[in-house]
Amino acid sequence: MSASRFLRQFAVAAMGASLIVAAPAARAELIGTQDLTTQSAPENAATLARDRQTLDAFMARADVRAKLEQMGLSQEVTQQRLAALSNAEVAELAGKINSLPAAGYLGFQDMVIILLVAILVVLAL
Repeated sequence: MSASRFLRQFAVAAMGASLIVAAPAARAELIGTQDLTTQSAPENAATLARDRQTLDAFMARADVRAKLEQMGLSQEVTQQRLAALSNAEVAELAGKINSLPAAGYLGFQDMVIILLVAILVVLAL
């Protein structure tokens, strides 16, 4: 057996052994429902409270109220519907509100239209 082949086999064996030694041991056990709910309850409560505050602050804006009233929804009806939302729905709405652009957004189509208008104006002059 040549020395280079022996060194290659030794290097492969050493790397394999290091992977086995470095791998963490897996551990599995059953988790009771009570344990699961008590661990995540404070975290979920804080997140839910933040989401509700985000939703309330958005609905308190004058332009939002005006648009809802224009659509035929009074403030009382809006508050009742907000109170009837599930936690998942509140989280989804708060996520959408937080992802809205602050000052508007020009999409690709808007940019193309502006570019075409600018070209037409330049050609007309």
